[in-house]
Amino acid sequence: MKDIEGSRLKKISKILDLLMFTLLIILFGLLISAIIYNIRGEVFPVLVVKSGSMEPVLSRGDVIIIENVSSENIKADPVNGDIIVFYKPGTNVLIVHRAIHKVKEGFITKGDANVGSDHFSPISPEYIVGRWTGIKIPSWTGLGYLSLFLRGEIYPPYGKIILVVLIILNVFLIVKDVFSRLKKNAQKEKIVES
Repeated sequence: MKDIEGSRLKKISKILDLLMFTLLIILFGLLISAIIYNIRGEVFPVLVVKSGSMEPVLSRGDVIIIENVSSENIKADPVNGDIIVFYKPGTNVLIVHRAIHKVKEGFITKGDANVGSDHFSPISPEYIVGRWTGIKIPSWTGLGYLSLFLRGEIYPPYGKIILVVLIILNVFLIVKDVFSRLKKNAQKEKIVES
């Protein structure tokens, strides 16, 4: 009976190890991609909505996918205009708002939940980094909130502290696993030599 339970636990442990390893590889790939985009001066096409200004279409914590778009292809309309991502003029803060009017200088923008248009409008085309594709991972999944938390954008500084602890823990577990495998290999070699 104990052998069966031990066998099940080993299988579950192996599955969890594989899932964690796969997750780490995916996260590492996303991190490398984000770094490459950053080096190239581009915005990573996956963003987390940081405020509720686009309710009910987009909520704080939604993860959205954006695409590159030229200003000529942006539809401006108060109800059905494209939701664009742009730098707030004079800052490196990304804003996700609807293009409601096209003017000579660019676009007048507005958050759907806001009463009036953005006071920093019009947005010049050089500040626009993309358009929302319509694809999102809803905030209720917690992925966006996790990102905001770990970057210290909600409940600072706890998110950054936990992120550092998780990184240290992962490094420790990887080093422990490497030494464990080296020890097992050394024991196998001793048995073979005997």
